[in-house]
Amino acid sequence: MTSIDDRISFESRKQVPSRPQSGEPPSISLRSPTTDDFATLAEMRRDRELQAMLLVVPETTDDEAIAAWIQRRSEDPGGAFKVIANNTDETALGFVQVSQVHRRNRYGFGGIALLPGARGKGAGRAAMNELLVLAGGELGLEKLLLEVRADNTVALRLYLSMGFQIVGNMKEHFRDESGRRYDVVLLEKATPRP
Repeated sequence: MTSIDDRISFESRKQVPSRPQSGEPPSISLRSPTTDDFATLAEMRRDRELQAMLLVVPETTDDEAIAAWIQRRSEDPGGAFKVIANNTDETALGFVQVSQVHRRNRYGFGGIALLPGARGKGAGRAAMNELLVLAGGELGLEKLLLEVRADNTVALRLYLSMGFQIVGNMKEHFRDESGRRYDVVLLEKATPRP
């Protein structure tokens, strides 16, 4: 049986495109969602493949359900839900979130999601760096945890290159809409101190 590290190494040689070497990574910032972001967030919430990579199976994705999801995520006590915005034109490229915050032990679970057109250009790395700063500063967390599907080798390579450590592998932990089960990797990293 191959280990997660072996699978990441093999998969990355096999199918993970490298970031283009020309040009600078996009300048991004994290901000609260606005009504102008609804269409982008709705598109992402309705993307079943993306949601399955985020370990989510939304029950409904009509406009009312999506508006309730945005409100619920935005009002999560102790957590955060922010739009990843392109600093050039303020358009939404995706979102980040911190949820399941444990106040006493000062950790929470983070995640990022990008539109397909924003992937592979450095926006994910920039967004995760911003999320770590937000988690350590604004939220006062000492550690950020990530749950990542084991077959999401692009995300795993990014997180490992940023200093996240694998602390566990949960066998058949996530079941998608069709009932297929996936292993999930648990990672952690200390947040920067303000």
